[in-house]
Parts: sequence; structure tokens; C-alpha cells
Amino acid sequence: MRIGNHVKESLASLICLLSSLVPLSAMAGLEAIEGVPDKSITDILNDLISWVLGFGLALCVVLMIWGGLTYVASTGDEKRIESSKKTFHYAIYGIAIIGLSYAMIKVVNDVLTNS
Repeated sequence: MRIGNHVKESLASLICLLSSLVPLSAMAGLEAIEGVPDKSITDILNDLISWVLGFGLALCVVLMIWGGLTYVASTGDEKRIESSKKTFHYAIYGIAIIGLSYAMIKVVNDVLTNS
């Protein structure tokens, strides 16, 4: 019996998800280790979210700078001007998406922690 690509992809996704939870289950059984900060899972997730959103924001700023530099260096070439404008616009869209995702995460976090 042949397994379709969709089933294979779903199975691979499930395996990745389950294998990513293994370290969390191992951490649950640990006692306080000397020198390791005692953080809850929510603190760890909040730190992770801050790092990911910060990295995305920094990447968008770098892309804005790159788009501006390529625009200045395009020397009138219409293709390069359009490409640099797209890069700049996508960086701005990225910043907007990061801001909205931060707001959504904040709202969901506040709703879950207050109830």
C-alpha cells in the first residue's frame, strides 16, 4: 500500500512536534540544579517570543537599510529601482506584521493568565 505525500508530510510534522516536546518532559522531572535559573515554562516561552520578534525586527531594519542602499546605488536602472522599492516595502510590511503579532500574543497571554 502506497502512502501519499500528504500523509508523509503530516506524519513528519507530527514526529517533529512530538520530538520537540521531549526536552520539556525531561525538564519537568529535573530538580533545581545549582547554577541553572529556576524558570517556569511561561517565562521561557516569553523569552523565546521576545528573542524571535526582536530578531525579526532587526532583520526588517537591515532589509530597510539594504533597500535604501540599493535604491541609491541603482543609478537609474528601472529594474533595480523596482527591486529596491519592493525590498523596502516588504520590510515595512514585516515590521507591521511583527507589531501585530506582538499585540496578538500580548492579548492572548493576558486573556489566558487573567482567567
